[in-house]
Amino acid sequence: MARPDPQLLLTWTMVARMGSINAAADALGLTQPAVSNQLRRLQDWLGEPLYRRHGRGVTPTSLGKRLLRVASQIESALVDAETLQTDVQGLMQGSLLLVASQTNAEFLLLRAMAVFQKRYPMIAVRLQSGNSEEARKRLDVADLAFVEDAVVAQASHGLKGQTLIETDIRVLLSVDHPLAQRPEHEPVALAELAGVSVVWREPGSGTRDRVEAAFRQAGLEPEIRYEFSAGAAVREAVRCGLGVGFVSAVSVTPPDLCTRPVAPRIVQVLSVIYQGPLSRPGEAFLTVLDEMMRAGVYNVAGGAAT
Repeated sequence: MARPDPQLLLTWTMVARMGSINAAADALGLTQPAVSNQLRRLQDWLGEPLYRRHGRGVTPTSLGKRLLRVASQIESALVDAETLQTDVQGLMQGSLLLVASQTNAEFLLLRAMAVFQKRYPMIAVRLQSGNSEEARKRLDVADLAFVEDAVVAQASHGLKGQTLIETDIRVLLSVDHPLAQRPEHEPVALAELAGVSVVWREPGSGTRDRVEAAFRQAGLEPEIRYEFSAGAAVREAVRCGLGVGFVSAVSVTPPDLCTRPVAPRIVQVLSVIYQGPLSRPGEAFLTVLDEMMRAGVYNVAGGAAT
């Protein structure tokens, strides 16, 4: 048996609630014969009367009341769909400013931006990358800031946010470095790096902050000879033999370089923070990012997506 036209069910909800075919016709912007015809079609489909006439209008039968409950659910679902469509249309235009550490920008955001732009092509998205400290300083103008800190560390500043990924930091080596000759999963102790030339990111880098803290906790004082303000520069310096570097386990390693885990493990947390209330484009972007994480788009080495 063919399914009923949803419009017939919506017409029935109006008639049953108002108790009058004429009043329902006025509310729907239809003629009384048009409403009566829709009710007749619905009754023919159902095979039983939906209402009884009386002097003041109509009264639903017991079957009509049951159908009213079903039709009300359909009406509610359509209202929800209209609300969703309104939200999407409201997001069709606008702008979104993201500020991020380089690790967040390279690993998380570029892929998420591609998906977001396909879903909301009329929203202009800008991404400014630097280090975590620079991202935090831009929170007054940015919709979302992606940093390398646990969210709890931001609570004292009245910010909102969530942890995205927990991973670790690894030592970056040229493939001919002596430490690169050990098995891939064998960790390098921090004590082994105390007298080794290290290529550092600039102050304010979340990666550098975590590594320096690990050295201090181990009672070691690392040598700071080279500093670069970009991950690409660190990789090139390691490639040229200036020393070893430190990178996130989620970073892409070129084939002429390699990484090894560090002991004790240096935990790295990638988080998003923002000042509430969050903009609607910002909410939509976080939804896209969350969907991608749940789908396993981000394969995290050394940690787990959360």
